[in-house]
Amino acid sequence: MCIRHLFISPGHNYFGHHDQPPGQHPVLERDELECVAGRGICGDRFFGYKEDYKGQITFFAWEVFEQLRRELGLPDAHPSATRRNVITEGLDLNALVGREFEIQGIRFVGVEECRPCFWMNNAFRHEQAESWLKGHGGLRARILTSGSLHRDPQPARPDSYQWQPTPQRRQRRMNFSAVILAGGKSSRMGRDKAWLPLDGQPLIARQIELVRKLAPKEIFISGRADADYTMFGYRVLMDRYPETGPLAGIAAGLEAASTPLVLVLAVDMPAMTTAMLRGLLKQCASGAGVVPRAEHRLEPLAAFYPKAAAPLAVDLLKRQLRAVRTFAEQCKHAGLVAVHDVAEADWKCFANWNSPDDLPLPGQ
Repeated sequence: MCIRHLFISPGHNYFGHHDQPPGQHPVLERDELECVAGRGICGDRFFGYKEDYKGQITFFAWEVFEQLRRELGLPDAHPSATRRNVITEGLDLNALVGREFEIQGIRFVGVEECRPCFWMNNAFRHEQAESWLKGHGGLRARILTSGSLHRDPQPARPDSYQWQPTPQRRQRRMNFSAVILAGGKSSRMGRDKAWLPLDGQPLIARQIELVRKLAPKEIFISGRADADYTMFGYRVLMDRYPETGPLAGIAAGLEAASTPLVLVLAVDMPAMTTAMLRGLLKQCASGAGVVPRAEHRLEPLAAFYPKAAAPLAVDLLKRQLRAVRTFAEQCKHAGLVAVHDVAEADWKCFANWNSPDDLPLPGQ
């Protein structure tokens, strides 16, 4: 194992810059990093950020970086674009999650994958960088003992670790549940939107069919007490927190799910496609979901959430904080979901029918 590069940055270019331009702080390459137990790296943006912070130091594999350059056609990319502190070669970083390890006499404990965010597309100037890095974004770790890390002046090319190439890691199949949100009052529409006709079938039947094509383990309907959904043959969930909007349906679905991941889909998105939902599913990582962003705003009603987000949804409902975008934002800040920027050509998938004015005219 060897260290190829060491980096620090004195300020945040992307962290905390949601809906804002990136910062302009430089990434500085160093021959030596001073690691302080429990605090971080001297001079780095996360030094002393908060007690027991899980990202006191970050690692990235040189093998992954080389593969990224080849597959995305980025021969001039520099490893500083990863925004990770230590670029290692010959070390399986994913295998270090939850384990203590030692490098150059300093003890660390791996906490979690350093999941890539949408800013990676900006850093590498390539729209597929974030999705390509899913599952191999590096390692977040805590520093257990203080000391100095040094860059190896002439790194050898170790043979002990062979990184799994991209095609193998993209073949995984995510196990997930799905919930169709059909329990709204439809006040502005004046009638239950779930039963509005589209292409010869009600909206709810269309949405169920979209979801079925993804082969979820189970499908739930978050429904209304005055509607009959027996024809579909799926379990119907009633809100524990009535009159609180779609967040109550999301909470019910997360609590009922037997899988670690749940697709949430609103019934009133007539332009949603299976291809869009499948694309979002591919963006999900182990233990984390994804919320799409279209027209510069989150679309939390066609998203994947981890079951672990259920307590967060319930807590918001108990505090009468019903906005679903608030829930999605808090999931993002908690590391429970990533944000995926949708291509402008696909923004139409998230259009919804809220009032009679949204409905197509006869013959359209």
